[in-house]
Amino acid sequence: MNITKKFAVVLFICASIFTGCSSDEDNNEPEVVDTATLKTFKDVSFALDSSEGFDSGRFFSTETGKSYKKSQIDAAVLSKVDIAFYGSSSNTFAYFLSPNDSEVGIAGGTSTIYVNNVTTEYTVAQFNKLEKGEDLANVTVTDDGDSFPTSDLPRVVLFKNAAGKKGVICVKSVHNVGFDPRIVVDIKIQK
Repeated sequence: MNITKKFAVVLFICASIFTGCSSDEDNNEPEVVDTATLKTFKDVSFALDSSEGFDSGRFFSTETGKSYKKSQIDAAVLSKVDIAFYGSSSNTFAYFLSPNDSEVGIAGGTSTIYVNNVTTEYTVAQFNKLEKGEDLANVTVTDDGDSFPTSDLPRVVLFKNAAGKKGVICVKSVHNVGFDPRIVVDIKIQK
């Protein structure tokens, strides 16, 4: 086999390996399922890193379907961010808070209220069966100012954003070890 053919074979093998190792799963954007009355976001990550030096941010917009680090929020995005999260990889408790929170929120942000410590009001099974926004109409959301234990998962958190839309966050997992400490959630909100 001459040198040109050998080079072509090696180049083909390298290209095949590179292509085989590539994946669309590297996309950090959550999957969005849009029905007539309910919007669902799957596998949304929130940072457990207070400096936000890793991949995940602490803010999310149910309008844009994107996560944001505080440094990424400009005037165009500010009014669209309706979910904020606070937790750290060293704490055993975490909580969702209003994007305009005076301590760790964003000045001029929107207001969202949460029931972080849901006990009997709503269950993970109800979240899994939720398919219509109307099913959240009778859910009462009064800010409890509480947190939830990161050791007791999965669990749900209820919320109501500034536009009056109610939603449920299902906290599925916590990743404290390794690169990018974060929690992973699914979110369902009325349209």
